[in-house]
Amino acid sequence: MNKIKRILFVCMGNTARSPAAEYLARYYAKELNMDLDCDSCGFFNAFNYIQPESRQYLDSKGIKHSDFIPKIINRNLLEKQDLILTMESTHSLDIKRDFNNIRDIEKKTFTLREFNGETQNIDIIDPYYTSDETYRKIMKIIDNQVKQALKKIIQINNSI
Repeated sequence: MNKIKRILFVCMGNTARSPAAEYLARYYAKELNMDLDCDSCGFFNAFNYIQPESRQYLDSKGIKHSDFIPKIINRNLLEKQDLILTMESTHSLDIKRDFNNIRDIEKKTFTLREFNGETQNIDIIDPYYTSDETYRKIMKIIDNQVKQALKKIIQINNSI
């Protein structure tokens, strides 16, 4: 694997999980003094904003997110990434299948949990239409997984 400088977080609609992961990664990358470009996208354009519960979670940590613009997954976006982290295994499989002609797509696409070494329960469920309590739990899972991923990226980059 090459040095990781560009990371893309992917979920279904790019309004709850992946934008939260993107902004958490930006926040922690700055805190860890990492040179990391973070972005997010989804398979379709569900809304033109981050879900209120995701915004509240980011706000509670003092993370600014007002510049968010949802994106739909596309070849250009995928090609320029060093690492693609999805929220569900089906997202990874769809990317690998639908964009199989992108160089190293198989080697750089993982679920967030899978990248962090987990082999069981590698999906992070969509919090949309869940209770407030479940939504907060999912945001905390994403938060912890993003922190863990950035620490792993530091290790990878330092070993190259």
